[in-house]
Amino acid sequence: MNFLVRLANLEDINRIKLLADKHRKELGFIIRSALVDSVNHNRLLVEDCSGAFCNFRKRKDNVTVIYEICVPAEFRNMGIGKLFIANIEKPIQLKCPVDNESNLFYNKLGFVLIRKETGKKRELNVWRLG
Repeated sequence: MNFLVRLANLEDINRIKLLADKHRKELGFIIRSALVDSVNHNRLLVEDCSGAFCNFRKRKDNVTVIYEICVPAEFRNMGIGKLFIANIEKPIQLKCPVDNESNLFYNKLGFVLIRKETGKKRELNVWRLG
């Protein structure tokens, strides 16, 4: 199966919001207006077949921070997450709960664990690539 990652548009918001809400435990609560803002500033990627998405922002220090990356379970291990990472300017940094299986994904892609932080609800790994 060929997957295509592209910038999301406003028509994608409902589908992305449904997926985000389904994965609230992993992602936290994502408000619709934040997704709209990300679309309006070209900071939200989507993959059409799966509905997977990646929300990111480039900081003033030129580090791109991934805020959310979500691939539905039935589409995992098919390269969609890797496509998102390939389409985001490096260096990339993100935080991931220490008990989240995504840590294995980031490690496999070459991200380096730079530190652990205390989060609001649980400990977080801080990963960096590039």
